Amino acid sequence: MSVDRLKPALETGVPGCVWIIRFDAAGRAEAGTSDDLHTLGAAREGYVWAHLDHVDRRIADLLQRLPALTEEAREALNGEVDHQFVERADGVISGAITDHQIGIDGARMDSDFLRFACGRGFIVTARRAALYSAQTTRRALAEGAKAETPALLLEMLGSNICDCTMKMCRAISTTLDQIEENIVIDGRGRDQRVGLSKARRQAVRLARQVNGLSSTFERLEEEADEQHDEDFSAVASALGQRAASLTRDVGNLQDRARVLQEEINAILTLETNDRLYVLTLVTAVLLPATFVTGYFGMNTKGLPFAEGENATLYATMLCIAAAVGTLVMLMRWGLAAPSGKKETTRKPPKRPGSPRL
Repeated sequence: MSVDRLKPALETGVPGCVWIIRFDAAGRAEAGTSDDLHTLGAAREGYVWAHLDHVDRRIADLLQRLPALTEEAREALNGEVDHQFVERADGVISGAITDHQIGIDGARMDSDFLRFACGRGFIVTARRAALYSAQTTRRALAEGAKAETPALLLEMLGSNICDCTMKMCRAISTTLDQIEENIVIDGRGRDQRVGLSKARRQAVRLARQVNGLSSTFERLEEEADEQHDEDFSAVASALGQRAASLTRDVGNLQDRARVLQEEINAILTLETNDRLYVLTLVTAVLLPATFVTGYFGMNTKGLPFAEGENATLYATMLCIAAAVGTLVMLMRWGLAAPSGKKETTRKPPKRPGSPRL
């Protein structure tokens, strides 16, 4: 088991701050201290990454003590956010992107916003719950990964979000493959509805997140191009391409799930039609017998077989004969066994013989 060399970064001593990581000019990460946080944005070699806990309301005072942040950046890090966005003000890029929560068992479908503010010599992120991108990035840095600039660290965070989403897309695709095999090969459609509904629900949630992520990266690229920021422009372009690829993949998942839903509905419709056909056939066969019993049940004089000793036997035989006669007529009309009815094939006409020479 590898030793987490950035574990001291978790002991910040600053309320609301999860960790502080300092990068040198070559992009190597090492544990930072509260002094790095208080001098955030000052001229230095390298930069600082501070990760904050948005649940701790004391970060509002902490953000006010960081002069490198703009008001827009403070609002992005600590304000109410209900959508993905990015904006640039006074050289500081801030915004929020959707990330997946992470637990002991790995990434979960539940999501939350990763808030960020990125400027010259620093990057500050904030979250409500433990997020996949931040945890995975810190683990990669502890294992020796490098990020020379804040823009490259932001790219690493975005790439980890895309990787997590891709893994979830593959899991949904595997589920759809199994459902498709059960429907097409095994013919089991009724018991696949619950699994398919869950897969469709997950695909819809991923589609909303990926669409917002793609538009956010496009906006980030536009902001970087307007300010002629080549670093952020290249990062945003790379992330935008990955998000666009994810958008296509998630769209394909939704189309597959929709087709499978239609297939299940078709199977259920056929099953319902078969049951209704059997019920209709039984009703039609028993209807004449019901009429006979009703006819002989009238309390009137002069009924047939009323005085005979074998009247019950004769009435029973008449009921059976009526039912059999009805069944025979239905079969002659092709209504009793439509699935087994053979198609009549017409013989092709004989070609006239060729004339003799």
